[in-house]
Amino acid sequence: QFEPLDEEVFNSVKLAREVGTRGLTYPAVYNASNEQAVDAFHDGKIGFTDITEIIEATLAQHTAPESLSLEEVLEAELWARATADSLIAKLS
Repeated sequence: QFEPLDEEVFNSVKLAREVGTRGLTYPAVYNASNEQAVDAFHDGKIGFTDITEIIEATLAQHTAPESLSLEEVLEAELWARATADSLIAKLS
């Protein structure tokens, strides 16, 4: 039996939906920051609930370009990884 998700409890799902709606480079930033945060969690550097906080903080600092090219997506991904790593270092 499937129930609607409580997006207050599962904030990362709500965040993923918002990112999908925003489009442009936001999904790449979400994914890259998530990967960095999950790796940091697996390495014992941050707590589980810090994952979503890292993603949110990274997205809050991101400004997407007005158009979308492969280069801009790759640039945003690299930026997001570096930004997430910086946020993780502050928590470690």
